[in-house]
Amino acid sequence: MTMKLLYRAAKGEFEQAMREKYRPLAEAGQETIVEIANDIKVGARQDIAAADFSKRWQNALRVDVYPKHKVSLNAAAMIWHKIPYADIFESGGTIRGKPQLWLPLTSTPKKIGRYRMTAERFSTEIGPLRLVKHAGRKPLLFAKMAVTEKQAAAADVGKVTVAKLRKGAAGSGVIRAVPLFVGVNSVKLRDRFSINEVVDRAVDRMGEIFVERLGKKALD
Repeated sequence: MTMKLLYRAAKGEFEQAMREKYRPLAEAGQETIVEIANDIKVGARQDIAAADFSKRWQNALRVDVYPKHKVSLNAAAMIWHKIPYADIFESGGTIRGKPQLWLPLTSTPKKIGRYRMTAERFSTEIGPLRLVKHAGRKPLLFAKMAVTEKQAAAADVGKVTVAKLRKGAAGSGVIRAVPLFVGVNSVKLRDRFSINEVVDRAVDRMGEIFVERLGKKALD
């Protein structure tokens, strides 16, 4: 007589056993990606700071780990920047105007409050700009600025400041026109970030970190 034994696993028993075996690996993998992501975020922001970009530019660099709120051996990190044109400073390249780019002159104040001075921001926050074209020369955008009577008599407007420009826009005092922006068809930007190198250095440590993390797990 042949004895036959039939065993049926309770529903989900094998799946649960596999999950328990898999979990330490998944946890180690997830922790590895989180550590790598944090290293990249710190290193990339330092790289942006070294290129003399503002805190706003530094903090706009983000690194997100997926999946969120879940442990997975297939976890991944996504590196991105909130400012959409930031990648031009990683690779370098040419930006073309539509039809022109308006660049501040060296005498133009660098900022309005906390923000970088641009022709659009000036028009919105201070007052209108007047376009002046001369044959054979690049176009200029002029603004009204308040000066003293002595400066006006000497034809020397002195240092261009936001305060004097605000007074000029309001029509206060003696007014003179000063150039603030020059129009160009395109501008070539050199690469100033090295974020890819930061990522490569972090990724090179991935295997080492995974083994270290896995060694701290209880494995059967």
